[in-house]
Amino acid sequence: MPACGPHRRHPPDKRGRLTASRFRRTLAWFIRRRARGLVAASIQYGHLHTRMLQGYAGSYESGFPEEYAFEDWLYRLEILADDAQALDDGEHVSGPAADAYRHRVTAATRQFAGHVLTSDRQARDLLGNPLLQIHHAQGMTCVFDPAQALCRLRGPSDDPLVTPDTDGCRPQCRNIARTDRDIQDLRQHHRELTAVVDDPLAPPIRHDRERHELMRLQRILDAHEPENQQ
Repeated sequence: MPACGPHRRHPPDKRGRLTASRFRRTLAWFIRRRARGLVAASIQYGHLHTRMLQGYAGSYESGFPEEYAFEDWLYRLEILADDAQALDDGEHVSGPAADAYRHRVTAATRQFAGHVLTSDRQARDLLGNPLLQIHHAQGMTCVFDPAQALCRLRGPSDDPLVTPDTDGCRPQCRNIARTDRDIQDLRQHHRELTAVVDDPLAPPIRHDRERHELMRLQRILDAHEPENQQ
């Protein structure tokens, strides 16, 4: 573009002039896939009276929620494909929602693999399917069931598009599953806490707090081992 600009030579575009509205899909992509994207969007568009739906996604008059829903649909299918491949490769899953996780990944793969959407609105409708309610977070996977969720829900509990607050996950929640990928994150955290607990200069309050967390993580790691499964 810098080379074309001074000479007024722009690549031809069969869709016409480049306008701001054509960047909505790009914006939706970044909001859905970048860390804290929903939070950034709420700050940026809060003065435009945004409506919360699957996070913060703009007013319905703008048409942006459907753009965002389409990107959310594509992203979930990509993650679903990764999850299905991991299970096929022998990935182990533990936690109270392990069976529900395996069932949803397998059933959703059969139902949605190769599914073709005819409109953005159709993507929004399909996002409410329970089989797609798998949300990966740091060191855990939420197999979301709003009736059992202990976190603060993002949206009304009776909304089919309600999502969990994975940043506020409670260890006792029955929606938690842990894949081998999650366990890798927990092992790294375990090593970091071990260094703190072993540090003789660590303040007593911090030492006791981290030692308690270290013991909790160790129980999770031990329970994940296949030979410890009941």
